[in-house]
Amino acid sequence: MRICHAKVEDEVVFPILRDLLFSQGKQKIVEDVLRRLEADHKLIDTIGEQIKLRTIQGDSETLTKRIALYCSTVESHNSAEEIQLFPFWSPAESQERDAAVGAVKIMNLFGMNRYYELTGISKEFLESMTDRL
Repeated sequence: MRICHAKVEDEVVFPILRDLLFSQGKQKIVEDVLRRLEADHKLIDTIGEQIKLRTIQGDSETLTKRIALYCSTVESHNSAEEIQLFPFWSPAESQERDAAVGAVKIMNLFGMNRYYELTGISKEFLESMTDRL
């Protein structure tokens, strides 16, 4: 999920938000919030790799700490997105359509059945969202 979810945000959602925020004169949000959220993706990925390594090595003490760090980082990242960034999501219809197409393309590469299973999102829900566009 780190690969798919972060890729959708980094390649589809964040660029649209960056353009929207710049067009609204909100460069400070781009500098302070969006850049930090992009950096979070790299941090989350790094911690995830450390968890894999510690699991293989059998280092349960460090593994426990890394899992706690991973969970708190993901939780604060998601909260920051919802509170500080996503309220600005108001793309033009064409941008929203492009975002949906780009997201579904990335999800297809990841594997749609796998995506549905891991996220709990149903195929019907995703289709209903993309059919609106």
